[in-house]
Amino acid sequence: MGEELRYWDRDSWRSYLKNDVLPLYGSTLTILGLWRELRDRVHGKLLSEVIRGIPSLEQVFVGGTSPPEKYEEDSLALAYKELLGTSIKLREYYFLKKLGKEPKTPCIVEPTPIVGYVDHISVLLERVLARACELNLLTQSDVQDTRESSREAVEEILKEPIKILEQLVDFLNKALSLTIAYNGYTRFIWHLRKIPRKYMEELYPELSKPETFQFIRELLGLREYIVPQVDDPDIVDFYTIYSFDYAVEGTSSYVDGIDLDIHISMYFQGRLPSTYEPYKSIGGCLCRVNELIWGLFRFRREELRLVISGEIPDPFEEWRKVAGNPGISSSELDYPNSYEALSRLDENIPAILVGRAELIRERGAQKLWIISRW
Repeated sequence: MGEELRYWDRDSWRSYLKNDVLPLYGSTLTILGLWRELRDRVHGKLLSEVIRGIPSLEQVFVGGTSPPEKYEEDSLALAYKELLGTSIKLREYYFLKKLGKEPKTPCIVEPTPIVGYVDHISVLLERVLARACELNLLTQSDVQDTRESSREAVEEILKEPIKILEQLVDFLNKALSLTIAYNGYTRFIWHLRKIPRKYMEELYPELSKPETFQFIRELLGLREYIVPQVDDPDIVDFYTIYSFDYAVEGTSSYVDGIDLDIHISMYFQGRLPSTYEPYKSIGGCLCRVNELIWGLFRFRREELRLVISGEIPDPFEEWRKVAGNPGISSSELDYPNSYEALSRLDENIPAILVGRAELIRERGAQKLWIISRW
């Protein structure tokens, strides 16, 4: 696990936010900033016009290509095309160049799945940092300095487009190191995402202290998710399940707009949704960031081969090895309004804890769903 996990210590969380979360946010800003600059400066314009203003951008569209319209395997233009959505009609470009004419071919800059992942991760991290500033764990100047550094990095890449490869590798390394398989603080957050107080204190004994529990509740945004309806107050306290705003509700067919039978397990593995996630708490946002990083490495492997030499990491698979395989069967449970129902829920808590299964409360009904993640 590396250094001791001092989850009760305010300064340790400040260090995690400043050294692990903030740098990843800065890296996302650089990639998105570059994509937006290219879109604003280039999209819809003729390449001849673009390179009169910024000659280096010719390499974005043709670096490592050859006539009439071939992208070499390790070409810079191919990396930009697949990762950042830049392209021109290469055949047109080389035809005009052969005739000694200006390359009056239109430039295209469009969104890509990679840009989508970076964008979603960036939005969630921005919410985390905003909340951290509210809690005085970071300062606005910490965040502003990071934004300024990213703007400077964008200008450097525009002058030397090949630097995007280095920036992308840096982003992927930072993203990987934030996931639950490699980061103790992110793993702590993950364990608390749907857990009864009893298990919480067994796993992290300092949480039995009221002041520590209150600190973590406020920091991460923990709230009551499922409260057993039985007559023993100690058991109610032990088995009240806490979660973040990450906890979803649904019906037997749909969960927050996601088709339960077909898409929910893919969503939990990090499939990119079409709209931004609604989460606002530090805990909820970072649980989802972890899943999005899983999805980035799991579902966009072909694009990542353009910047990663050797084996492509799979942080989802790394965690699955830790959590255990195979997953459990999806099932329906009664709301814990009896000791029998509570017992059945309790049997599933270990799988929920590590993420082999996900607990979902049915909206407007006394039903729970246990959904297998894999």
